[in-house]
Amino acid sequence: MKDLIILTVVLLAFSCSNPHDSKVAIDDKRHSTNVDSLSAKVDILHEGIKYIGFIDSFYFSNENEAYVELYFIQDEISSDEYENIVDLSDSLIYKDDENSRHRIPADIASKYFDLRGLSKLKIYDTKHNLVSGADFLRVEYLDQNISPVFIAVYRTDKRIVGDSYYGIGNFSGQFRPIKFTVSSDTILSGKLLAQLGDKQTFFGLKDNGTHLHFNSGDTVLSVINSDNYAYIVLTTPKEFQVLYKSVEYENYTDLKIIPLGNGIFPYILTRNVQPDTDVMWDRLLFFDGTKYTSADRQRVEK
Repeated sequence: MKDLIILTVVLLAFSCSNPHDSKVAIDDKRHSTNVDSLSAKVDILHEGIKYIGFIDSFYFSNENEAYVELYFIQDEISSDEYENIVDLSDSLIYKDDENSRHRIPADIASKYFDLRGLSKLKIYDTKHNLVSGADFLRVEYLDQNISPVFIAVYRTDKRIVGDSYYGIGNFSGQFRPIKFTVSSDTILSGKLLAQLGDKQTFFGLKDNGTHLHFNSGDTVLSVINSDNYAYIVLTTPKEFQVLYKSVEYENYTDLKIIPLGNGIFPYILTRNVQPDTDVMWDRLLFFDGTKYTSADRQRVEK
């Protein structure tokens, strides 16, 4: 994720635009319904690899559409290269006073963006209920008031409203049995931070600790924020173990506990922010047998 953070500092402060006072003006509506030829030309869209990420929707649109943010193929990209890709867009899909959507041609999209496993997604809510299927339409540049971003756009079975969803590509739909309950115990969060010798966040402990209480015994897996770091901590009556500590300053602002993976603990999808900045990014964490590790570009093997 280091490459994403570097680019974000320069150009992409991923924060939400104001969902009010928008003026809708679709300039080329045909692009909202036609599938980009990319899906037919690029085999990598269908590659047998599983993508897991947050699903976002266009607050200014009533169409059955959703999107995911894209990774570049290169680990790092310069400001000039970024602007060059923007300039290569070939049509305007939508524009209002605060937002515009620009189509990126198929050959350009496949050259610059990691599209593995993005052909079709299944969209789930926080309780892991299937909400909708999603078929790839095209790659776009979404120019927002504060947070421009390159995205993969999908046609969905129904309108997706809000940001409480995640999507999985190349997925059979079979989750592992859920053998834990989830709580947001602020007292437990405070005790864990004291054991870690770290400070609580500036905003206190409210909504800054998510704890998975496993059905077999007194095992608890906790995802917590300190003042500057995010942690995943395992506690049992005989054990206190840090399974993850962010390398750089990082707090999570949203997370999804996803009952998948080959290990004994589930995947954890987080939306993160660098404290005291507007720099934001997503991360997929999986248990590798000894610790939680960040999945490369939010992809895991099927």
